[in-house]
Amino acid sequence: MRRWVGLLLGLGLVLAQPTPAERAEGLRARLVEAQLELAFDPQAAAGLLQAAQAEAAALAKAGLTVDLKPLEEALGARDEAAFARARARLWTDLLRQGYLRLEEAVRSGDLAAARGWALLREYRPATRYAAPEAEATLALEELRQGRLKPEEALLAVRADLLGAYQARLEAALRDLEEAQSQGQPVRAAEQRALAQGYFEILAPAYREARGAARLAEARQALASGPLGAIREALSGFQAAPLSPRERARRANQTLRFLDLVAVEYGRGVVGPAGAVRVTKSLEIEEATAFLESARAAWSALEPMFPAAKVEGVRQGFKGLEQGLQAARQGDNPPSAQALEEGVRALRQELEALLPAEWRRADPAGDLEVIRQQLKALENAVAQGRYDLAETARMDAYALLESGPEARLRVFAPALALEIEDLFWNGRNPDGLARLIRQKAPPSEVRETRRRLEAKLHEASGFLSTQSAPAATLANAAVIVFREGLEAVLILAALLGSLKRPEVRRFRRPLWQGALLAFGVTVLTWFAMRGLLTQFARYGERLEAVVSLLAIAVLLLIMNWFFHQVYWTDHLAGFHQQKQRLLRAETGQYLGLLSLGFVSVYREGFETVLFLQSLVLQSSLAPVLLGIGLGLLATVGVGLGVFALQAKLPYKRMLIATGVLLLLVLFTMVGTTAHVWQVVGWLPVHPIGGLALPYWAGMWLGLYPTWEGLGLQVLAVVAVLGSYFLAEGLKRRALPNNLRHT
Repeated sequence: MRRWVGLLLGLGLVLAQPTPAERAEGLRARLVEAQLELAFDPQAAAGLLQAAQAEAAALAKAGLTVDLKPLEEALGARDEAAFARARARLWTDLLRQGYLRLEEAVRSGDLAAARGWALLREYRPATRYAAPEAEATLALEELRQGRLKPEEALLAVRADLLGAYQARLEAALRDLEEAQSQGQPVRAAEQRALAQGYFEILAPAYREARGAARLAEARQALASGPLGAIREALSGFQAAPLSPRERARRANQTLRFLDLVAVEYGRGVVGPAGAVRVTKSLEIEEATAFLESARAAWSALEPMFPAAKVEGVRQGFKGLEQGLQAARQGDNPPSAQALEEGVRALRQELEALLPAEWRRADPAGDLEVIRQQLKALENAVAQGRYDLAETARMDAYALLESGPEARLRVFAPALALEIEDLFWNGRNPDGLARLIRQKAPPSEVRETRRRLEAKLHEASGFLSTQSAPAATLANAAVIVFREGLEAVLILAALLGSLKRPEVRRFRRPLWQGALLAFGVTVLTWFAMRGLLTQFARYGERLEAVVSLLAIAVLLLIMNWFFHQVYWTDHLAGFHQQKQRLLRAETGQYLGLLSLGFVSVYREGFETVLFLQSLVLQSSLAPVLLGIGLGLLATVGVGLGVFALQAKLPYKRMLIATGVLLLLVLFTMVGTTAHVWQVVGWLPVHPIGGLALPYWAGMWLGLYPTWEGLGLQVLAVVAVLGSYFLAEGLKRRALPNNLRHT
């Protein structure tokens, strides 16, 4: 028994031993404290350095080389700059050794060792809106599960860590430039040493790309050369070449985050140049965070371009940083217009550098920006700024509609609906719009945000594949055909109900309204180019208004139609004044024209919105081809429907179109009620226990809420009631001997 207890205690002690990564962090912390004490209490600094010896000895047992002599010499000379330099070189050398052992463990298939060494690392400089990446950790997990081969895992590890260290190198050079400009020799010495150390991790890749001679020149520049020489030596060098998809993701994040800088800043200040006041400090903080995120995304791309070509970009970022710093300090901040002009100028510099294929919208990358805006929303709620939270929510939703939603509607329609509910007024959990409107506590907002982020992560699986031209073409064709089919069915029902000779003249305004809507849809296409996000911001509300107008006109026309039949059949002998007839004719004409217009344009607006997002994700040519195919299919179906309609006898046509009109109205009322609930203009009371499939909402407007189903029933009852009322009036007007004929 004692033997087993001893073994268990021994095992516990082994398991409790700190890992090399923890030892390295402990060593680093003690040396940082020693550096802080050096100027004030050299004795305390010496004690901390002595305590660091224990950590160094433990690291040596793990196979790492730790040389503390340069630190001891700097301490003895009380040379703060030398101590900072030696500390930085020691830390980066530990990172280099940890990286080499990680590579070795992955090659040999030693997953336990690889996991341990993967902890001894640094990540890309993090911002509030750019979280550290963990591709290496994920690759090791997939290697354990057998989903990756060792060589594939090794490539992922290299891309992650080397990319992170190159980003750290760029950050160290920026800090070096700032330290030199501010006359801070200790900080400058530390940052130069960090830059040297990070570069040594990248040195094998540099040698492979440019040779030993150029490597020696780069090392010399980093050791003692000016910043210009360092940047020239690193110009165009990428230690871990990014995949085409990763380049597009970084480029889009850079531009997306940069655009948000001007938006947030403009909401936080008022006044002309020279008299600018900060009214919402939180917006200035958000603008700063978005700028940091844009710069972090750009840092992965910058080394791929010659130093001379990126100088304008560097100056653009620097100018914006200075403007935001002035706003934070209240020291003559720039006006909203001036900062927006700075953003526009920097964007032009970036667009001139970035190839067109990199700037093509990437839906998965957009989802990442959306996630960060949701974090801004939660931050605003935590500070009690529900107005700013609503702004962040609308910005995030606008980006969703102008980018990923089109593909989600095709590949994962049910998921798109779930995401929409979480953004707006869904239940279980409550949607963000509902929570913000009710000023819900931060804990509830956090729960919905987390649920929404989980759904966005799920959506990224549908959006992670490249948008090939053939896929884009098919998506565009499906969208056009689906929306066009709805318009065709509505027109077929309306035109079929106007088949009798005495009302056939009213078919013309329906066609004219439909053609007008088609023309306005084309104009909307061009209007949305460059204004997509602004349109998308109000897309649901516009759809709600247009849909309500369509229902109102449809109800009016259907009611008129039933009564028009009655008056035409039985009261035609009554003479009316000519002017009154003219007014009635004009009203009927305008009503039918409006009905034809809104019936088609409500589909056209949504179609244009989705098609524009496909253009951003791919290119114009495949989208135009898809539109052509979708229109051909729609026209083919339409001709078939109208040809069939022409062959039907009148009584059957009246019955068929009446039923179809009721179905159209039923669907339109349900869809419109759902949209109104989405934007918060109609309350939501779910029907407990009733679960409907996605197609029921898509094709029939059926959603499990009392409001939606109740309004649908009410609309049908109103139309049928109008019909039976007309029939009753008709029967009363007939002579008694004809009523039962």
